Amino acid sequence: MNREQRKRITQNITNLKERLVDLDPIIDRLIEKDVFSLEHREKIEHVSPATPQKKFNEFIQLLLASPEPNTYFVFLEALTEERHHYMAERLQNTVISGTSPVRHSSSYSRERARSRGTSAMSNRSYDHSGASGPVGVSYGGAPAMEITMSRLLTEFSGKLSSNISSSLQKMRAEDKQEMEKRMDDKLASFKKEWNEEKSSLLRMNESAITNLQASVEKLRRSNEEYNRLSEKYDKLKEMQKEMRERENERWQRLSQANAERAQLKIANDDLKTQIQKLQEKVATLECENSRLKEKDCQSQIDLEHLAIENKTLMQELEEKDKERLALKKEVEMAYSRISDVVKFQREKSELDDVTYKSALEKQSEKLNEIFEVVNNLNSKERPRLASRNLYIGGSGIVPKTPNKQGDKK
Repeated sequence: MNREQRKRITQNITNLKERLVDLDPIIDRLIEKDVFSLEHREKIEHVSPATPQKKFNEFIQLLLASPEPNTYFVFLEALTEERHHYMAERLQNTVISGTSPVRHSSSYSRERARSRGTSAMSNRSYDHSGASGPVGVSYGGAPAMEITMSRLLTEFSGKLSSNISSSLQKMRAEDKQEMEKRMDDKLASFKKEWNEEKSSLLRMNESAITNLQASVEKLRRSNEEYNRLSEKYDKLKEMQKEMRERENERWQRLSQANAERAQLKIANDDLKTQIQKLQEKVATLECENSRLKEKDCQSQIDLEHLAIENKTLMQELEEKDKERLALKKEVEMAYSRISDVVKFQREKSELDDVTYKSALEKQSEKLNEIFEVVNNLNSKERPRLASRNLYIGGSGIVPKTPNKQGDKK
Protein backbone atom coordinates (compact mmCIF):
# COMPACT_ATOMS: atom_id res chain seq x y z
CA MET A 1 0.00 0.00 0.00
CA ASN A 2 1.49 3.33 -1.09
CA ARG A 3 1.21 6.74 0.54
CA GLU A 4 -1.71 7.91 -1.62
CA GLN A 5 -3.77 4.81 -0.79
CA ARG A 6 -3.08 5.24 2.95
CA LYS A 7 -4.09 8.88 2.62
CA ARG A 8 -7.39 7.91 1.00
CA ILE A 9 -8.19 5.55 3.89
CA THR A 10 -7.19 8.02 6.63
CA GLN A 11 -9.26 10.83 5.07
CA ASN A 12 -12.38 8.55 5.20
CA ILE A 13 -11.71 6.99 8.61
CA THR A 14 -14.77 8.65 10.20
CA ASN A 15 -17.17 7.30 7.57
CA LEU A 16 -15.53 3.89 7.78
CA LYS A 17 -15.95 3.84 11.57
CA GLU A 18 -19.62 4.79 11.24
CA ARG A 19 -20.43 2.14 8.63
CA LEU A 20 -18.17 -0.78 9.45
CA VAL A 21 -19.97 -1.82 12.60
CA ASP A 22 -19.44 -5.54 11.97
CA LEU A 23 -15.78 -6.14 11.10
CA ASP A 24 -15.88 -9.94 11.01
CA PRO A 25 -16.88 -10.34 7.31
CA ILE A 26 -14.22 -7.81 6.21
CA ILE A 27 -11.55 -9.55 8.29
CA ASP A 28 -12.61 -12.91 6.82
CA ARG A 29 -12.21 -11.51 3.30
CA LEU A 30 -8.76 -10.14 4.12
CA ILE A 31 -7.71 -13.48 5.65
CA GLU A 32 -8.91 -15.32 2.53
CA LYS A 33 -6.78 -12.99 0.33
CA ASP A 34 -3.66 -13.49 2.57
CA VAL A 35 -3.65 -9.83 3.62
CA PHE A 36 -4.47 -10.64 7.26
CA SER A 37 -3.70 -13.73 9.30
CA LEU A 38 -5.37 -15.38 12.26
CA GLU A 39 -2.94 -13.58 14.58
CA HIS A 40 -4.32 -10.27 13.33
CA ARG A 41 -7.84 -11.45 14.19
CA GLU A 42 -6.65 -12.43 17.69
CA LYS A 43 -5.13 -8.99 18.19
CA ILE A 44 -8.35 -7.28 17.09
CA GLU A 45 -10.58 -9.52 19.21
CA HIS A 46 -8.46 -9.32 22.40
CA VAL A 47 -7.92 -5.55 22.40
CA SER A 48 -8.52 -3.96 25.82
CA PRO A 49 -11.13 -2.63 26.42
CA ALA A 50 -13.05 -4.69 23.87
CA THR A 51 -15.22 -1.86 22.54
CA PRO A 52 -16.17 -1.47 18.85
CA GLN A 53 -14.12 1.75 18.62
CA LYS A 54 -10.98 0.08 20.00
CA LYS A 55 -11.40 -2.89 17.66
CA PHE A 56 -11.83 -0.56 14.67
CA ASN A 57 -8.72 1.45 15.61
CA GLU A 58 -6.67 -1.74 15.88
CA PHE A 59 -8.07 -2.92 12.54
CA ILE A 60 -7.13 0.34 10.77
CA GLN A 61 -3.61 0.30 12.25
CA LEU A 62 -3.04 -3.28 11.08
CA LEU A 63 -4.51 -2.47 7.64
CA LEU A 64 -2.31 0.60 7.13
CA ALA A 65 0.77 -1.30 8.36
CA SER A 66 0.20 -4.24 5.99
CA PRO A 67 3.27 -4.89 3.76
CA GLU A 68 1.18 -6.46 0.99
CA PRO A 69 1.13 -4.24 -2.17
CA ASN A 70 -2.48 -5.18 -3.08
CA THR A 71 -3.95 -4.50 0.39
CA TYR A 72 -5.84 -1.41 -0.76
CA PHE A 73 -7.49 -3.17 -3.71
CA VAL A 74 -8.34 -6.24 -1.61
CA PHE A 75 -9.92 -3.93 0.96
CA LEU A 76 -12.00 -2.25 -1.78
CA GLU A 77 -13.05 -5.67 -3.09
CA ALA A 78 -14.06 -6.76 0.43
CA LEU A 79 -16.15 -3.60 0.85
CA THR A 80 -17.87 -4.23 -2.48
CA GLU A 81 -18.56 -7.88 -1.71
CA GLU A 82 -20.04 -6.94 1.68
CA ARG A 83 -22.29 -4.36 -0.09
CA HIS A 84 -20.50 -1.26 1.17
CA HIS A 85 -20.60 0.18 -2.35
CA TYR A 86 -20.82 3.75 -1.13
CA MET A 87 -17.60 3.49 0.90
CA ALA A 88 -15.72 1.79 -1.96
CA GLU A 89 -16.78 4.52 -4.39
CA ARG A 90 -15.95 7.23 -1.85
CA LEU A 91 -12.46 5.85 -1.31
CA GLN A 92 -11.84 5.76 -5.07
CA ASN A 93 -13.18 9.32 -5.63
CA THR A 94 -11.38 10.89 -2.66
CA VAL A 95 -9.20 13.90 -3.64
CA ILE A 96 -5.89 13.76 -1.74
CA SER A 97 -5.45 16.91 0.33
CA GLY A 98 -2.23 19.02 -0.25
CA THR A 99 -2.00 18.37 -4.02
CA SER A 100 -3.08 20.64 -6.89
CA PRO A 101 -2.32 20.42 -10.61
CA VAL A 102 -1.78 24.26 -10.92
CA ARG A 103 0.77 24.39 -8.16
CA HIS A 104 2.54 21.39 -9.62
CA SER A 105 2.96 23.07 -13.05
CA SER A 106 4.14 26.36 -11.55
CA SER A 107 6.76 24.64 -9.42
CA TYR A 108 7.91 22.67 -12.46
CA SER A 109 8.27 25.89 -14.52
CA ARG A 110 10.09 27.54 -11.64
CA GLU A 111 12.57 24.71 -11.36
CA ARG A 112 13.13 24.71 -15.14
CA ALA A 113 13.77 28.43 -15.21
CA ARG A 114 16.16 28.12 -12.29
CA SER A 115 18.10 25.38 -14.08
CA ARG A 116 18.36 27.47 -17.26
CA GLY A 117 19.63 30.51 -15.40
CA THR A 118 22.23 28.46 -13.59
CA SER A 119 23.52 26.92 -16.86
CA ALA A 120 23.75 30.34 -18.53
CA MET A 121 25.71 31.85 -15.65
CA SER A 122 28.13 28.93 -15.65
CA ASN A 123 28.70 29.33 -19.43
CA ARG A 124 29.32 33.04 -19.11
CA SER A 125 31.67 32.67 -16.26
CA TYR A 126 33.63 30.19 -18.33
CA ASP A 127 33.89 32.72 -21.18
CA HIS A 128 35.00 35.42 -18.78
CA SER A 129 37.73 33.27 -17.34
CA GLY A 130 38.89 32.22 -20.81
CA ALA A 131 39.07 35.83 -21.96
CA SER A 132 41.03 37.01 -18.97
CA GLY A 133 43.47 34.16 -19.22
CA PRO A 134 45.32 35.29 -22.38
CA VAL A 135 45.40 38.94 -21.31
CA GLY A 136 47.06 38.01 -18.11
CA VAL A 137 49.50 35.88 -20.00
CA SER A 138 50.36 38.51 -22.62
CA TYR A 139 50.64 41.53 -20.40
CA GLY A 140 51.33 40.22 -17.01
CA GLY A 141 53.82 42.18 -14.83
CA ALA A 142 53.46 45.82 -15.92
CA PRO A 143 51.42 48.33 -13.89
CA ALA A 144 50.23 50.19 -16.96
CA MET A 145 49.09 47.01 -18.45
CA GLU A 146 47.27 46.21 -15.26
CA ILE A 147 45.46 49.55 -15.44
CA THR A 148 44.66 48.96 -19.06
CA MET A 149 43.53 45.44 -18.41
CA SER A 150 41.40 46.54 -15.52
CA ARG A 151 39.82 49.16 -17.68
CA LEU A 152 39.28 46.65 -20.45
CA LEU A 153 37.91 44.17 -17.99
CA THR A 154 35.60 46.80 -16.60
CA GLU A 155 34.30 47.64 -20.05
CA PHE A 156 34.05 43.98 -20.91
CA SER A 157 32.28 43.18 -17.70
CA GLY A 158 29.87 46.06 -18.30
CA LYS A 159 29.11 44.82 -21.77
CA LEU A 160 28.95 41.26 -20.54
CA SER A 161 26.58 42.16 -17.73
CA SER A 162 24.40 44.15 -20.14
CA ASN A 163 24.39 41.20 -22.55
CA ILE A 164 23.63 38.77 -19.71
CA SER A 165 20.85 40.98 -18.39
CA SER A 166 19.32 41.38 -21.83
CA SER A 167 19.57 37.65 -22.47
CA LEU A 168 18.10 36.90 -19.03
CA GLN A 169 15.28 39.35 -19.68
CA LYS A 170 14.66 37.75 -23.03
CA MET A 171 14.78 34.26 -21.53
CA ARG A 172 12.52 35.39 -18.70
CA ALA A 173 10.03 36.81 -21.17
CA GLU A 174 10.11 33.59 -23.20
CA ASP A 175 9.75 31.49 -20.04
CA LYS A 176 6.98 33.74 -18.88
CA GLN A 177 5.13 33.37 -22.16
CA GLU A 178 5.66 29.61 -22.13
CA MET A 179 4.61 29.39 -18.51
CA GLU A 180 1.52 31.49 -19.19
CA LYS A 181 0.68 29.28 -22.15
CA ARG A 182 1.12 26.16 -20.07
CA MET A 183 -0.81 27.75 -17.25
CA ASP A 184 -3.67 28.49 -19.65
CA ASP A 185 -3.61 24.90 -20.89
CA LYS A 186 -3.46 23.53 -17.37
CA LEU A 187 -6.17 25.91 -16.24
CA ALA A 188 -8.37 24.87 -19.17
CA SER A 189 -7.86 21.19 -18.45
CA PHE A 190 -8.25 21.78 -14.71
CA LYS A 191 -11.38 23.81 -15.35
CA LYS A 192 -12.79 21.03 -17.51
CA GLU A 193 -11.89 18.40 -14.90
CA TRP A 194 -13.21 20.62 -12.14
CA ASN A 195 -16.50 21.13 -13.98
CA GLU A 196 -16.84 17.39 -14.45
CA GLU A 197 -15.88 16.74 -10.85
CA LYS A 198 -18.19 19.55 -9.70
CA SER A 199 -21.11 18.07 -11.62
CA SER A 200 -20.34 14.63 -10.16
CA LEU A 201 -20.03 16.20 -6.73
CA LEU A 202 -23.32 18.03 -7.24
CA ARG A 203 -24.97 14.77 -8.24
CA MET A 204 -23.41 13.09 -5.23
CA ASN A 205 -24.53 15.99 -3.03
CA GLU A 206 -28.06 15.76 -4.40
CA SER A 207 -28.15 12.02 -3.78
CA ALA A 208 -26.58 12.59 -0.36
CA ILE A 209 -29.18 15.28 0.42
CA THR A 210 -31.93 12.90 -0.72
CA ASN A 211 -30.45 10.14 1.42
CA LEU A 212 -30.07 12.62 4.27
CA GLN A 213 -33.70 13.68 3.96
CA ALA A 214 -34.72 10.05 3.90
CA SER A 215 -32.48 9.42 6.90
CA VAL A 216 -33.98 12.43 8.70
CA GLU A 217 -37.49 11.18 7.93
CA LYS A 218 -36.45 7.71 9.03
CA LEU A 219 -34.91 9.20 12.17
CA ARG A 220 -38.10 11.13 12.87
CA ARG A 221 -40.14 7.98 12.44
CA SER A 222 -37.65 6.11 14.58
CA ASN A 223 -37.99 8.82 17.23
CA GLU A 224 -41.77 8.52 17.13
CA GLU A 225 -41.43 4.77 17.24
CA TYR A 226 -39.00 5.12 20.14
CA ASN A 227 -41.46 7.32 22.05
CA ARG A 228 -44.26 4.87 21.33
CA LEU A 229 -42.07 1.96 22.37
CA SER A 230 -41.00 3.87 25.48
CA GLU A 231 -44.64 4.35 26.50
CA LYS A 232 -45.29 0.72 25.67
CA TYR A 233 -42.25 -0.24 27.73
CA ASP A 234 -43.55 1.71 30.73
CA LYS A 235 -46.91 0.02 30.38
CA LEU A 236 -45.20 -3.33 30.07
CA LYS A 237 -43.20 -2.59 33.23
CA GLU A 238 -46.40 -1.84 35.11
CA MET A 239 -47.99 -4.96 33.66
CA GLN A 240 -44.90 -6.94 34.62
CA LYS A 241 -45.13 -5.60 38.16
CA GLU A 242 -48.80 -6.57 38.37
CA MET A 243 -48.03 -9.94 36.84
CA ARG A 244 -45.22 -10.44 39.36
CA GLU A 245 -47.62 -9.71 42.22
CA ARG A 246 -50.15 -12.05 40.68
CA GLU A 247 -47.44 -14.63 40.22
CA ASN A 248 -46.50 -14.31 43.89
CA GLU A 249 -50.12 -14.78 44.89
CA ARG A 250 -50.40 -17.66 42.48
CA TRP A 251 -47.22 -19.15 43.92
CA GLN A 252 -48.64 -18.93 47.42
CA ARG A 253 -51.85 -20.56 46.24
CA LEU A 254 -49.84 -23.21 44.47
CA SER A 255 -47.74 -23.91 47.57
CA GLN A 256 -50.92 -24.19 49.62
CA ALA A 257 -52.46 -26.36 46.92
CA ASN A 258 -49.33 -28.53 46.92
CA ALA A 259 -49.65 -29.01 50.67
CA GLU A 260 -53.32 -29.87 50.26
CA ARG A 261 -52.39 -32.13 47.39
CA ALA A 262 -49.89 -33.95 49.57
CA GLN A 263 -52.61 -34.47 52.16
CA LEU A 264 -55.02 -35.54 49.43
CA LYS A 265 -52.39 -37.91 48.12
CA ILE A 266 -52.13 -39.53 51.55
CA ALA A 267 -55.92 -39.71 51.74
CA ASN A 268 -55.95 -41.08 48.17
CA ASP A 269 -53.51 -43.82 49.19
CA ASP A 270 -55.78 -44.69 52.10
CA LEU A 271 -58.77 -44.72 49.76
CA LYS A 272 -56.85 -46.95 47.36
CA THR A 273 -56.19 -49.43 50.13
CA GLN A 274 -59.85 -49.26 51.13
CA ILE A 275 -60.85 -49.67 47.49
CA GLN A 276 -58.64 -52.74 47.23
CA LYS A 277 -60.25 -54.18 50.34
CA LEU A 278 -63.70 -53.33 48.96
CA GLN A 279 -62.77 -54.91 45.65
CA GLU A 280 -61.77 -58.03 47.52
CA LYS A 281 -65.09 -57.91 49.39
CA VAL A 282 -66.93 -57.32 46.12
CA ALA A 283 -65.16 -60.32 44.64
CA THR A 284 -66.18 -62.36 47.69
CA LEU A 285 -69.75 -61.06 47.49
CA GLU A 286 -69.86 -61.82 43.79
CA CYS A 287 -68.82 -65.37 44.58
CA GLU A 288 -71.53 -65.54 47.26
CA ASN A 289 -74.00 -63.93 44.90
CA SER A 290 -73.25 -66.49 42.23
CA ARG A 291 -73.60 -69.20 44.85
CA LEU A 292 -76.88 -67.65 46.07
CA LYS A 293 -78.12 -67.42 42.50
CA GLU A 294 -77.49 -71.11 42.16
CA LYS A 295 -79.35 -71.61 45.45
CA ASP A 296 -82.10 -69.32 44.19
CA CYS A 297 -82.53 -71.47 41.11
CA GLN A 298 -82.64 -74.57 43.32
CA SER A 299 -85.07 -72.80 45.69
CA GLN A 300 -87.32 -71.90 42.78
CA ILE A 301 -87.38 -75.51 41.77
CA ASP A 302 -88.09 -76.53 45.41
CA LEU A 303 -90.77 -73.84 45.62
CA GLU A 304 -92.51 -75.22 42.57
CA HIS A 305 -92.40 -78.71 44.11
CA LEU A 306 -93.70 -77.29 47.41
CA ALA A 307 -96.50 -75.44 45.64
CA ILE A 308 -97.56 -78.69 44.02
CA GLU A 309 -97.33 -80.47 47.40
CA ASN A 310 -99.25 -77.59 49.06
CA LYS A 311 -102.01 -77.93 46.50
CA THR A 312 -102.16 -81.68 47.09
CA LEU A 313 -102.20 -81.18 50.87
CA MET A 314 -104.95 -78.57 50.60
CA GLN A 315 -107.05 -81.02 48.68
CA GLU A 316 -106.34 -83.73 51.27
CA LEU A 317 -107.11 -81.26 54.06
CA GLU A 318 -110.45 -80.39 52.53
CA GLU A 319 -111.27 -84.08 52.35
CA LYS A 320 -110.14 -84.57 55.98
CA ASP A 321 -112.19 -81.55 56.97
CA LYS A 322 -115.24 -83.10 55.39
CA GLU A 323 -114.48 -86.33 57.18
CA ARG A 324 -114.03 -84.43 60.49
CA LEU A 325 -117.37 -82.71 60.06
CA ALA A 326 -119.04 -86.01 59.40
CA LEU A 327 -117.22 -87.53 62.36
CA LYS A 328 -118.26 -84.57 64.52
CA LYS A 329 -121.87 -85.07 63.62
CA GLU A 330 -121.57 -88.71 64.43
CA VAL A 331 -119.85 -87.89 67.76
CA GLU A 332 -122.54 -85.33 68.62
CA MET A 333 -125.23 -87.82 67.81
CA ALA A 334 -123.39 -90.47 69.85
CA TYR A 335 -122.90 -88.01 72.65
CA SER A 336 -126.56 -87.15 72.68
CA ARG A 337 -127.39 -90.83 72.77
CA ILE A 338 -124.79 -91.46 75.43
CA SER A 339 -126.09 -88.46 77.39
CA ASP A 340 -129.57 -89.90 77.27
CA VAL A 341 -128.22 -93.27 78.37
CA VAL A 342 -126.17 -91.71 81.16
CA LYS A 343 -129.17 -89.75 82.27
CA PHE A 344 -131.25 -92.81 82.27
CA GLN A 345 -128.61 -94.76 84.12
CA ARG A 346 -128.21 -91.96 86.67
CA GLU A 347 -131.88 -91.93 87.36
CA LYS A 348 -131.77 -95.66 87.68
CA SER A 349 -128.64 -95.56 89.82
CA GLU A 350 -130.45 -93.71 92.51
CA LEU A 351 -132.24 -96.96 93.18
CA ASP A 352 -129.23 -99.33 92.74
CA ASP A 353 -126.31 -99.91 95.00
CA VAL A 354 -123.26 -97.86 95.58
CA THR A 355 -120.93 -99.98 93.43
CA TYR A 356 -122.97 -99.52 90.37
CA LYS A 357 -123.20 -95.86 91.17
CA SER A 358 -119.43 -95.48 91.39
CA ALA A 359 -118.95 -97.33 88.14
CA LEU A 360 -121.53 -95.15 86.59
CA GLU A 361 -119.80 -92.06 87.85
CA LYS A 362 -116.51 -93.26 86.40
CA GLN A 363 -118.21 -93.89 83.11
CA SER A 364 -119.78 -90.49 83.29
CA GLU A 365 -116.41 -88.89 83.94
CA LYS A 366 -114.98 -90.65 80.89
CA LEU A 367 -117.89 -89.46 78.83
CA ASN A 368 -117.33 -85.94 80.09
CA GLU A 369 -113.68 -86.17 79.11
CA ILE A 370 -114.65 -87.43 75.66
CA PHE A 371 -117.22 -84.67 75.42
CA GLU A 372 -114.65 -82.08 76.44
CA VAL A 373 -112.29 -83.44 73.81
CA VAL A 374 -115.05 -83.18 71.22
CA ASN A 375 -115.91 -79.68 72.41
CA ASN A 376 -112.26 -78.77 72.25
CA LEU A 377 -112.12 -80.12 68.72
CA ASN A 378 -115.14 -78.03 67.83
CA SER A 379 -113.89 -74.89 69.59
CA LYS A 380 -110.32 -75.05 68.33
CA GLU A 381 -109.32 -73.58 64.93
CA ARG A 382 -109.04 -75.92 62.07
CA PRO A 383 -105.41 -76.50 61.35
CA ARG A 384 -104.38 -75.45 57.85
CA LEU A 385 -101.17 -76.04 55.87
CA ALA A 386 -99.12 -72.88 55.80
CA SER A 387 -97.86 -71.62 52.50
CA ARG A 388 -94.12 -71.53 52.15
CA ASN A 389 -92.10 -68.66 50.71
CA LEU A 390 -88.45 -68.69 49.52
CA TYR A 391 -86.10 -66.49 51.56
CA ILE A 392 -83.17 -65.52 49.30
CA GLY A 393 -79.96 -65.10 51.17
CA GLY A 394 -81.05 -67.33 54.04
CA SER A 395 -80.34 -70.92 54.79
CA GLY A 396 -83.70 -72.42 53.91
CA ILE A 397 -87.46 -71.91 53.32
CA VAL A 398 -89.29 -69.89 55.98
CA PRO A 399 -92.98 -70.75 56.39
CA LYS A 400 -95.51 -67.97 56.16
CA THR A 401 -97.56 -67.33 59.29
CA PRO A 402 -101.20 -68.36 58.78
CA ASN A 403 -104.04 -65.87 58.87
CA LYS A 404 -105.97 -66.90 61.99
CA GLN A 405 -109.10 -64.96 61.21
CA GLY A 406 -109.39 -66.39 57.73
CA ASP A 407 -108.86 -69.95 59.02
CA LYS A 408 -111.69 -69.86 61.60
CA LYS A 409 -115.02 -71.36 60.68
